[in-house]
Amino acid sequence: MYASLAAVYDEIQKTDFSAWADYICLLEHQYSQRSGQGDGQGGRPILLDLGCGTGGFCLEMAGRGYDPIGIDASPAMLSVARDKQKAHSGSIGAPACLFLQQDISRFELYGTVDIIVCLMDTLNHLVRKDQARRLLRLCSHYLNPGGIIIFDLASWRHLSTTLGQNLFFYDQSGYTLFWQNHFSRAKKLSTAEITLFVAEPNGRYRRNDECIRERYFDKSDIAEFIQETKLDLAAHHGDKTLARPRAADERSFYVLRRFCSH
Repeated sequence: MYASLAAVYDEIQKTDFSAWADYICLLEHQYSQRSGQGDGQGGRPILLDLGCGTGGFCLEMAGRGYDPIGIDASPAMLSVARDKQKAHSGSIGAPACLFLQQDISRFELYGTVDIIVCLMDTLNHLVRKDQARRLLRLCSHYLNPGGIIIFDLASWRHLSTTLGQNLFFYDQSGYTLFWQNHFSRAKKLSTAEITLFVAEPNGRYRRNDECIRERYFDKSDIAEFIQETKLDLAAHHGDKTLARPRAADERSFYVLRRFCSH
């Protein structure tokens, strides 16, 4: 996935990583109960970003005093992330991130972490329930007691209506992208069939085709998944707010906390 999209992903998404970081820091301050300093260098908290993509969020959080580890399955996305880090490496106090290529539903670490995030509907991309269940078990295993995992899920409105059966079109100077979406209400599955034409120096265009799927998960699914973990539901909020989710929201945020063993 994202083999051809990686080069244009940031331009299409136009994500405000600073705003996302503000919200994640707010949630951590509100709900984390871990004690003592973080496990990172100089007591910095270690942040694990599952599905880190092109690394923008990791780099933003590194600049805010975290030691980020970014995991993604796509070599192309990670290549962009590492290029971004190199671009920062010449400046004083440049952020340092560790980027690893792994399946986020089967990730492995050498030690525990202080906070885990899985953002921008990454969890929805795990279309088999056993994958999402296993991811949360692994988070429970690697998260320090009192630490939290924060993830967002695409809402029913987003998958069934905003994406739905719609066609999306992006035409820029260097590329043209067509996105035909299909949503199955019965299977709760969204399928994006994407065709990307990238301009080449000889004036021709190179065609790339990708298919990206997402599954709708509701609150009962999350409750089921965490039954076999050491995680509790600490909060469920609307889109970048501390209020409850609303039907009009495009996404909602979950905060799960690793409880302390006695």
